[in-house]
Amino acid sequence: MSADLERSRDIVIIGGGIFAAAIAWYLARQGQGHRVTILERGHPAGGATSRAAALVTQIRDDPVLVGLARETFLAMQALEADGEHLGRHDAGALHVVSHPGAEALLRRAEAAAALGVRSQRPSRAEVQVRAPWLRRQACDCAVFFPDDCYVDPYLLASAYLKAAVRGGVRLMRDADVRHVLHADAQVTGVELSDGRRLDARVVVNAAGAWANLLSVELGLPLPMAPVRSQYWITEHAPIFPRNGAIVFMPEIRAYARPEIGGLLFGIRERSPAVVDPRQLPADLSGFVFDPADADGWENLAEGAETLEAFFPAVRSLRIAHYVTGPSSYTHDGQLILGASRSIDGLFVAAGCNGSGITFSGGVGRLLAELVLDATPFIPPARFDPARRGSFDPHAPAFLARCAATRAGKASG
Repeated sequence: MSADLERSRDIVIIGGGIFAAAIAWYLARQGQGHRVTILERGHPAGGATSRAAALVTQIRDDPVLVGLARETFLAMQALEADGEHLGRHDAGALHVVSHPGAEALLRRAEAAAALGVRSQRPSRAEVQVRAPWLRRQACDCAVFFPDDCYVDPYLLASAYLKAAVRGGVRLMRDADVRHVLHADAQVTGVELSDGRRLDARVVVNAAGAWANLLSVELGLPLPMAPVRSQYWITEHAPIFPRNGAIVFMPEIRAYARPEIGGLLFGIRERSPAVVDPRQLPADLSGFVFDPADADGWENLAEGAETLEAFFPAVRSLRIAHYVTGPSSYTHDGQLILGASRSIDGLFVAAGCNGSGITFSGGVGRLLAELVLDATPFIPPARFDPARRGSFDPHAPAFLARCAATRAGKASG
């Protein structure tokens, strides 16, 4: 590699997860791949990203969030056209409610239609075909969104990365960033844990649940915390068709999708486990959020009664797998995207609120536009990293507020 090419690399992206990968890909699509270096301390896409349920859904109450999600569908189309395999299942998403929730669901579908999101009103018989495991009597109203899907999160992130590298992006593994360097209110580069320094005029902090470890020392505390996300996968059973739909049960804040002959499902806990980001290890293998409920059984028992109203087999089926990992939830449910107000050249992409896969394409495009000083395709002000001002992101009360955001989440 020529010295001139090395000197041209003035954009550093910290992290190798879904946001970092998407940002790098969009920059490469704009012909800027030769300027970009991704720094990943472990295996790319091997951290929190690989543990995602990986739903890609469009129905949101906010048009801006719908716009972010729509970009992900466009990104997936482009990646697949380029020969990448994403493990994509075009299953569609079925939203089911009992009679009291019908009016609210139909309003959401109507609002989504105004934004171009297609939906259908399936009959009870059609609901049973798409999700035979659902209790028929519980589904008084259903809306089906045929364009929603789920993917393999590792494959999607890897596809972004491979396409980015083909576009000139350099991916450095075993590169543990310890400090973002700056002088005279301008980013100058990063320092790695082994003492190496890389010069850069732009640094994008896309370090996921660990982003605050770098940001706090810069005087930019990010309003987010690592909250336990978790789901369970049942044993194989004939009531779970492999081509079945994603199912949302918003009244009980639960979701499910097929998973290799079983059912992958998640519920929102009343009091989700949350940790100080300084306690989160780089290697998540064996990490336990809550020693009192290490395998999530207490949370599952807590939600089993309400889940049983929709999924009666939940008590009789064996749980084959339990998957957990950190997801960065913010105090207000908004993403953290944008430029630092105080250090030129510093950008942040974090705070996914459990929807990082769905929003990855939109986040990639928006951050690329901000880095390149182009007109952003959506207004980014609400995502301002400094919107909370000066505060302690490690304070127990703040951590609890971020956990409450997950507890109240009903969408995918």
